[in-house]
Amino acid sequence: MKVRELLRLLLWPLIGLCLLCSAQMFFAHYTQGMSRLLDYLNSIIDLREERTIGTWFESILFVITGLSFFLVSRHPALPKPGKVLLVLMALGFCFLSADEMLSLHEFMGYQLEQATGIVKDTRLDDLGYSWVLIYGPAALVVFGLVARLYHRMVKTSWNRSASICFLLACAAVELVVLCEVAAGWGILLRINLSLLPCFEESFELVFLMLFYSANLLIAEGAEL
Repeated sequence: MKVRELLRLLLWPLIGLCLLCSAQMFFAHYTQGMSRLLDYLNSIIDLREERTIGTWFESILFVITGLSFFLVSRHPALPKPGKVLLVLMALGFCFLSADEMLSLHEFMGYQLEQATGIVKDTRLDDLGYSWVLIYGPAALVVFGLVARLYHRMVKTSWNRSASICFLLACAAVELVVLCEVAAGWGILLRINLSLLPCFEESFELVFLMLFYSANLLIAEGAEL
């Protein structure tokens, strides 16, 4: 079985699991405190918590999406630097897989705060929210570079759907960052935004599946 065929086979089951994970988060939010048993069951699944079944699933999804980037890096319309960049994107998504399981972004945000003191003596101190100052700009630069490669591949195969998926995926990435920023402001201003992490994690699943779908459409169009 070709990699492209495997990705096509996994597409709808993964979308279904993403919908279940998202629904479970909102369910856990609205049923919190109703039952100790229910709270326990939610706690071992909830994507908002660290080291749960949900984070394990999302970690696997990052790896599979990375595989889809590796697949399209073989596209004949790409110059050698473009192929290298997409391979680096594939490795980057594998890094994000480890990040999801080990909470590396929070650790880097914490280290940045300790080194610069940017949130010292505020309610954000020691929470690691400053990771958005690292990941946000990096995401803008990387996706700006990759957008040119997608345009080249889509133009070759005339696959407009792949282009739309890529643009929506980039928008979902920025929504994740905005949710994190809003959560930080909520803590500073003492505003209850407890529902916001449900949307943030849902947007993460959305951008993963959109990148996955865009790469799959391109791979199918070019018969990679």
